[in-house]
Amino acid sequence: MPSLLKIKKHLSKLEKVIHGAKNALILIYSNPDPDGLASGWALKELLQSYDVPASIEYTGQVGRLQNASMIQALRLPASAHVQDNLKKSDLIAIVDAQPDFFKEFELPRCDIVIDHHPKKSDRKYPFSDIRPQCLATSSIMTEYFITSEKPIHKRLATALYYGIKTDSRGQRKKPSSTDREALFYLEEKADKHLLTRIEFSQYSLNDLDYFSVALIKHRYAHNVLYAHIGPVPYMDVCVQVADFLIRVKEAHWALVTGIVDDKLVIVFRCDGNLKNAGKVAQTAFGEIGSAGGHRTMGRAEIHGTSLPENISLTQNEPLEWFVVHSLARADKAFRPLLRKLKTEGIGLKTNQDMIGKPNLG
Repeated sequence: MPSLLKIKKHLSKLEKVIHGAKNALILIYSNPDPDGLASGWALKELLQSYDVPASIEYTGQVGRLQNASMIQALRLPASAHVQDNLKKSDLIAIVDAQPDFFKEFELPRCDIVIDHHPKKSDRKYPFSDIRPQCLATSSIMTEYFITSEKPIHKRLATALYYGIKTDSRGQRKKPSSTDREALFYLEEKADKHLLTRIEFSQYSLNDLDYFSVALIKHRYAHNVLYAHIGPVPYMDVCVQVADFLIRVKEAHWALVTGIVDDKLVIVFRCDGNLKNAGKVAQTAFGEIGSAGGHRTMGRAEIHGTSLPENISLTQNEPLEWFVVHSLARADKAFRPLLRKLKTEGIGLKTNQDMIGKPNLG
């Protein structure tokens, strides 16, 4: 945990940055998860304690049932982003993400960045606190409240506790002192009965159809498990299926792809043993889409217009070939899966020269 003096300096700098603001906008990138929602809410409460009104908006949609249940059960004040609000706001903050994540989203500026993902660039902002050593942005926000001795009400404490718990699942890195102290502080304040209700709201009947598709259509080669599940109503369907597939004993990697509106979404899960899902996602797809993540989990989102020329979002097998081909070029762990696709007759003879030929040795 950073020294108390350092955190107080952070808060003092934050107070200077927000001084005089009359309308703050807190942005959560893409589909909001519990950590993003809780962090956004905590920042809203913190800003309001300095008499700065703030609203929370997410640029995607609430897809996962648990996240919708969290918003409803905790009466969490977040809503879908309205583009005009960027122009109306005199203070723009991003939590649980960084401006570089917003590749297809025009940000006029960014005044505040608070995040726990690996740093994407060396760009400077009026206020930034980016700590990859932390398991969750909610831990950082809780630390602000502890240091400033500002009270946290029960609903916010529940949200922050849930945000840390959900983001720490599957991560192999040890909790930082900031994470540990935040959990200890929130443990007695969180509403455990409400948490149980939220956690049990995990799947809808419609979600089961996508699990069925993945179970039928999955491909496996040398500890890599991959399923393309086609069009899905929201990205979190791919996340849920990937979280399930990585629990298969033989799977060291689990990949799930799906089509959300006009984007190809690729979700990565791995065991983290000499692997880094976020780096693989960035290496394979960072030049044509938004990509990144952590050691054991990653994601890439690619707009249909950014795909190679003769590949469309409606063609399942060419898409699968493109995804695996790109991964095989980025990391040799995926070459056996590419060979498997070739033996099954799945390939893009017209596109192979265009997208390059990986060494399959």
